[in-house]
Order: sequence, then C-alpha cells, then structure tokens
Amino acid sequence: MIEIKIPKEVRSYKETIFFGLTLRQIICLSIALSINVPMYIFLKPYIGDEIASWIIMFTGVPLFLIGFFKFNGLPFEKFALIVLKFKLFIPRKRKYKVENIFTDIAAEQNKINIENLKKTKERKKIK
Repeated sequence: MIEIKIPKEVRSYKETIFFGLTLRQIICLSIALSINVPMYIFLKPYIGDEIASWIIMFTGVPLFLIGFFKFNGLPFEKFALIVLKFKLFIPRKRKYKVENIFTDIAAEQNKINIENLKKTKERKKIK
C-alpha cells in the first residue's frame, strides 16, 4: 500500500527543490558562496588563513541564518528586528512606584498631632 505523508498543518509545508532545500535556502547559500569563496581567495595571501577564515565566518553566518533559521515560524530578519526592538527601545527595568493614599493621610495626621501637642505644651507653660 502506498503511503503519502501529509503535514498536520498545511501552512507549515515547504516545497523542496534540490537536495531537500527550499528556494530561500538555495538562494542564501549561493549568495554566501559567491561572496565568501572569492573573498577567502583574495584575502588569504595578505592576512593569512586563520584571520581570513574568521572574516569569512562573520560574513557567512548572517547569510546562513537568513536562509535556514526559523524561530516560532518567524524568519530570521523578522526575529532579529523583534530582538533589536526589545533590546534597544524597551527599558530593561520597569519602575514600580506605589502611591499609597493611607500613608499620606497618616503622615498628615501625625503632623497635625505633633502640632497639637506643641500647642498644648505651650499653653501649659503659659499657665
């Protein structure tokens, strides 16, 4: 009997074109290879293998992430924008300030009581 795999969620289906890669992944991989291979060939004689390979990694990883990284259904560029907005524009510590009316009333009442005590002591001294 022939079995066909049907994804549980139809929207999660991705059409694979070549070696199980989607069109987005193939485009990002080809861009990364077309930038990084010539860069490595031209940089290697001037700065050496190790530093050239580090430069290639730093330029290739963002392209690789754009093609292959998904977090909760979000592509990398949308996810990166959300993270940047959270880290840069939203304050880390939330200020929590309580305004308790009863403590204000109690402080005013204490001031009034202290003033009344001073007045009564002054009256007793005068008599």
